[in-house]
Amino acid sequence: MNGRAARPVQVSLRIPGTSPMPELMKLIQDVEAAGFDGAGLLDSQLLCRDTFVTLGQAAAHTSRLTLFPAVTNPFSRHVSVLASAIQTVAELAPGRTRVVVGTGYTSASTIGRKPATLAEMRECIIALRTLLAGEAVNFHGTPGRLTYASGRPVSILMAASGPKAIELAGEVADGVMLLVGFHRGIVDAVLTHLETGARRGGRRLEDLEIIWAVRTGTAPSMAEARRLARPTLVHQGIMRVHSRWLEHTGVRIPHFDVPQAVHDIYPDLSHALDWEQAIAATSFVPDEVIAQLADALGLVGTPEHCAKRIIDLAGAGVSSLYLMGFQTFVGPERRGVPAAEGRRLPLTRR
Repeated sequence: MNGRAARPVQVSLRIPGTSPMPELMKLIQDVEAAGFDGAGLLDSQLLCRDTFVTLGQAAAHTSRLTLFPAVTNPFSRHVSVLASAIQTVAELAPGRTRVVVGTGYTSASTIGRKPATLAEMRECIIALRTLLAGEAVNFHGTPGRLTYASGRPVSILMAASGPKAIELAGEVADGVMLLVGFHRGIVDAVLTHLETGARRGGRRLEDLEIIWAVRTGTAPSMAEARRLARPTLVHQGIMRVHSRWLEHTGVRIPHFDVPQAVHDIYPDLSHALDWEQAIAATSFVPDEVIAQLADALGLVGTPEHCAKRIIDLAGAGVSSLYLMGFQTFVGPERRGVPAAEGRRLPLTRR
């Protein structure tokens, strides 16, 4: 990876559909006006407005933004429903629609279900591509096809965090949205797994669209940015699968006993409804550990610090970012990822 020429970085922004629809449309229009390249809509049925209704409205209120669910899943929407929904949005926003499919973390946990398995992910992606191409899929002995499929391809990306999921994405999807951290060591390790999967599918790494999903937040001081990032960083780096990539950063995190207060957060620490409560619940992790996690797993700090880190990773070959503000229930313009700042990001594609 080292020595690659940096390419222009495309920047998309996560939009949780937790605000009333008029506010969401105004925000999405502001995101487009600020110069961002795309907008991804959270798909979690109990946390936000319906994603595909929102995407349809966003298509009518924008002219340039790439629009996509980020991320949808194989079980809250049957693949036939998913194909119908994404084809409809693609008719409203031709040439600027994609779909990102994941395991459905909060969609599952909020209704007492387990996320989709990798086998279910494989089946969904293959069937979705077949349906969008206008071809028939065998549904338990009944062949079915999307009668209004345009035949024009819609890129299908898979959201992935673990090695096996990343390899599956490389094998069967058109691309991958990676939530693994944001560090040169992680980039190289992850791309090795992605290339393994691509070869298994008879493809090259260069054939895939690769988006790096990064938890992002800025503040006037590093200390305040890291304080705001606490729930996200503890969830990613201490409680979740993302911690497996820390070995590639040189960061060594001691063992922590996670207090019950963390488990009591609704719906979970990373998507907390009460962010200050979630920050308080992470007080068991020292500030110096949070600082280490911040530069390994996210874009956290002053705007100048974050811009320098983007430039550094662009030099490692990162060319597409999906910025995910810390909070789910507060819009990005109010949580340290101001839409208006898009005009000042030198790496945003024009």
